[in-house]
Amino acid sequence: MNLRKRIRFREEERAYIDVVPLVDTLLAVFLFLAVLAFRSPETFIAVKLPLSETGQKANITALKVQITKEGRIMLFGKPIGEDELSRVISEKKPTHIILEADQDTPHKFVVKVMDIARKSGVENLVIAVRKKR
Repeated sequence: MNLRKRIRFREEERAYIDVVPLVDTLLAVFLFLAVLAFRSPETFIAVKLPLSETGQKANITALKVQITKEGRIMLFGKPIGEDELSRVISEKKPTHIILEADQDTPHKFVVKVMDIARKSGVENLVIAVRKKR
């Protein structure tokens, strides 16, 4: 004997899947990914390099030095003194130094870092800029 009542749903009471929260969530994720994609400072292009029998491996090491508008030198996101910068450059022996200076930084601070790099034996100095749109 079946003691359970059979419940019959009317048409308007039937279960359904609400897709509105799913669509809202996906839109939020796509928006987040789009913001991340367009804020990337570096652009990478996928290329397939040709083969060569006489190619050589090149080891290029770069050190990124930043100068604030007040003239403070930053390395790896931390303030650093001129003597310590010279010591780090001598220890790491980078082939390139990428110099990122604020647009309002006085020229004398940029020249000071350039002199430190030259005295430490770095021949390639790159000054980073933003591309005009």
